[in-house]
Amino acid sequence: MATLGRNLPWTPLPMLKGLTEKYFSHTTLGTSILFTAAGLVWLAVMGLAALFFRIILLNPYNTEAIAPIYYSLLTLHGYIAMYLLVPFLTIGIGMYAMYKEEGMEISHFTLVNVLFWLANLGMIIALAGGPMTSWYITPPLGLLQTTFNFYSGPAIALTYIGLFITELCITGAAAITVFDGMKTRRTKGRLSIFPTYALTFTAMIVFTTPFLMAVLLWYTLAILAHVYVNPTVAFLLFWSWGHPVVYFVPFAVFGALYAYIPKFAGRKLFSEKWARWNLFLLFVFTMLVWAHHMLTWPLPVWIRGFVNASTLILAAGSGVTVLNLGLTLFLAKSYDFKDVRGLAYFLALLGFIIAGLPALILPENALNPIVHNTYYVVGHFHLMIWTIIILGSLGIILDQFLNAFGKIAPLSRLSLKSIRAGLLLWFGSFLVVGFAMMAAGYQGLIRREIAYPVEFLPYMQVMTVFAWLGGIGFVLMAVPAFSMLTKWVVAKYYAGVSE
Repeated sequence: MATLGRNLPWTPLPMLKGLTEKYFSHTTLGTSILFTAAGLVWLAVMGLAALFFRIILLNPYNTEAIAPIYYSLLTLHGYIAMYLLVPFLTIGIGMYAMYKEEGMEISHFTLVNVLFWLANLGMIIALAGGPMTSWYITPPLGLLQTTFNFYSGPAIALTYIGLFITELCITGAAAITVFDGMKTRRTKGRLSIFPTYALTFTAMIVFTTPFLMAVLLWYTLAILAHVYVNPTVAFLLFWSWGHPVVYFVPFAVFGALYAYIPKFAGRKLFSEKWARWNLFLLFVFTMLVWAHHMLTWPLPVWIRGFVNASTLILAAGSGVTVLNLGLTLFLAKSYDFKDVRGLAYFLALLGFIIAGLPALILPENALNPIVHNTYYVVGHFHLMIWTIIILGSLGIILDQFLNAFGKIAPLSRLSLKSIRAGLLLWFGSFLVVGFAMMAAGYQGLIRREIAYPVEFLPYMQVMTVFAWLGGIGFVLMAVPAFSMLTKWVVAKYYAGVSE
């Protein structure tokens, strides 16, 4: 490839191709940024969808005329979050943990890049049309044709084929990440805590996503070949993936919290032994609690008891993490809140605690039916997403950007203030949204409905206003990061880029 330098004309496409090949497609750090940055782009897309359907929900008297728009936005929001955002962030974090560990690196760059782009393409195919009335594609709602789709009749199978392509590519990328990490790890000593956690839960993608792919193929055959779909078995298979996927990012982020909160606290982790032993509990039990999503189904008593106990044991594992990090902070003389990464990690941990406590009633057979299909559940799991998943990932992404671009394009004081303000605004705003959702749900507000009793309108107004404030917080963080990347690209262009 020809050298790109100050004497060349401004040729954006060759320049971007050269930068991508040299710094992103063929380095472990760059490839990790490729996945996490794509995750942020998709986060912005699904976030905009949520903000606009929240505006629709300001009218408690919505009719079926607005339903196609609402359910299309809702489906786009859910598809992206579960099928793409979470695994992209997990794989990106796993790769970055490899970069931080001496000797570990990605070897199969070309294959990983092909899988990355195909995963995005599959999602675009899926979003072009399909079952838009229920994002988790379970019958009977998942097979209705009630919206303005590009796909109808047998062509609805394209949605499931698109999702299958996405999940197959994600599984392949995760498997390659773990394989390359293990192949290139140093032979002496054990892995540090960050890559241990990050790669373990990247591996969980490989163990659990085949359950989802089986459901997607089953639905495809049902549409094209009229194969019978057993709703109970399909639901079970879906949640055998659908529950673990919730923990891919949080537990990978735990590794970063274990590694970096002690650094910002100026002391050692309270107990690394606790952290390492707890890993086994988290990995095993997160795959055993799927049936707590089915407590309104006629399940046998023994399954209910098993799932209840398994969920509480899993919660105990999370509690060990909180206790370990909490004691680390409590015994520290100070904490560096001025560093935006340290602030992001702290808010992620605090948010995880706040979001987790209201969930303790959900596996209880006597209590779950009260809130099962209400905004209470929505508030709980969205608080998890907004804090430990998004804020925890942002702490890692900020570290990625500083390592990749910081020397050439350092963040200014104004940029740091903007990011800090964005983190706090995001955290505070979505804390309000989450508790408004849970309060409304506890009083009986049903989720995924476009019309609702007018007495819940004040809750909807609070959710919408503070959701938009949280969106402003995201912009406050995104603008400095994009500016940093732009300055780096321009600097590299004028400095010259060559193979």
